[in-house]
Amino acid sequence: MKGKTPSSFLFIVSLLSVVVVFVHSNPDDHDDALTLELTHRDSPKWHGNHQRPLKTQRELIKERHLRDVSRQEVKYPLRKDGIAVPMESASDLGLGEYFAEITLGTPPRKFSLIVDTASDLTWISCRYKCGKDCHHRRKRSLGEEGDKGDKVFRADPSASFKPVAGGKGVKLFQADRSSSFKPVTCSSKLCKHGLKDMRAMDYYCPTPSTYCMYNISYLGGNIALGFFGEEVMRAPLTTTGRTLKLRHMVIGCTESVVKGLKGDGILGLGYSFGSVADRTQRNFGPKFSYCLMSLSTHMNVTSYLTFGANKKAAQLPPMTWIDFKVTEPGHYGVNISGISVDGKLLDIPSDTWVWDEVSGGGAIIDSGTTNTWLVEPAYFPVMAEYEKALSKYERVVVDPKELPFGLCFKSAGFDWSSVPKLAIHFENGAVFAPPVNNYFTDIGPGERCVAILPANTYVGSLIGNLFQQNHLWEFNLETQKIGFTPSSCT
Repeated sequence: MKGKTPSSFLFIVSLLSVVVVFVHSNPDDHDDALTLELTHRDSPKWHGNHQRPLKTQRELIKERHLRDVSRQEVKYPLRKDGIAVPMESASDLGLGEYFAEITLGTPPRKFSLIVDTASDLTWISCRYKCGKDCHHRRKRSLGEEGDKGDKVFRADPSASFKPVAGGKGVKLFQADRSSSFKPVTCSSKLCKHGLKDMRAMDYYCPTPSTYCMYNISYLGGNIALGFFGEEVMRAPLTTTGRTLKLRHMVIGCTESVVKGLKGDGILGLGYSFGSVADRTQRNFGPKFSYCLMSLSTHMNVTSYLTFGANKKAAQLPPMTWIDFKVTEPGHYGVNISGISVDGKLLDIPSDTWVWDEVSGGGAIIDSGTTNTWLVEPAYFPVMAEYEKALSKYERVVVDPKELPFGLCFKSAGFDWSSVPKLAIHFENGAVFAPPVNNYFTDIGPGERCVAILPANTYVGSLIGNLFQQNHLWEFNLETQKIGFTPSSCT
């Protein structure tokens, strides 16, 4: 099929939702780094900060699954020429697992954004010089009603656009109250050329002074509508007491959304012109990395995201490296060749791992999805191995309407050492074999499930954040390599 590459899959790291506290950096030295704290949305620390009631393990698992499922629903927005194009594989507006706290504007204000390496645009719930009329301005601009009664482009004729609003769970960025905010207009080179990868709607520019707009659609049917602006993003440098300012940072002022919003916006770490990954490498060099501590044993813990060289990497085992290429807008793609269980390479058709930008398929590594999802040609061989290995344990039948897992059992007397090890094999010979508890989850007292689910063949496979835990993942934008190594993430 046109566009397919043998034995390849799209490795899209969607590091979603991260509460970020800036810990250490030195912008004058590329050998140093900016280290950010990451807090899981189910952590008691996060609950305390947001006055969210603690829930049972089963309730948390159900919530995570509902967030995961919404990410499997694939829809396509229509361009003005009627061509269907694939949507962003991104955060679903708050359906991920980690949030980030960043500071924007003058005077500075803090916002909790979803951190997403599969999104290149950083955007925030926003209003600008329109009072209560922002929604109607966007409706006119996007074709619900034209300036002269004409119908122009609209992202989705059936969509129900709602204006963003501050209040419970969402802060609103009043951009007109920031002296450093500057809208990007249609007449600018930035709109005409620089923001193409960020879905600039340069085809809707009725006047040179019209704001340069975007329409971003996410898995699950969420849509964010707004316009581009330039703003100051700040990071406190605790070692010097100074503040790092990322001036003229391209951000999105999102004034209308579809299907609601959890969190204040998106912090995009995908790689393209003007993205956070692009801007921070000018201060800290071409590397960024993250490490997610196991939440099964350490719920009230902090993980880390680092821009620049991660000095802790030198204290860990040597990294295993995989070549990547930037695919789609800002995504990181690598090749895979198969899956093994206890060293036995399973009989999985090679085209299972082929990713195609038109027909879908392949696999992604997605930190915003909790569990691992495999398409049926891979799912059934893997689960058959674990059904045999776990046959001595009493089965637990769960209601599929409540919990999605196909293989659950009583965990009394469970012996981790008897569980076969699953490994992902890459084309260059690299192997990723995480601890076995990275693909199991406890659903309640004395009950445990294999955290691998069947995926829609069209959507493709997803390697979730449970699978990635207790490893340091490093991205080198200069050499175009991704490295991983075991780590306690402390």
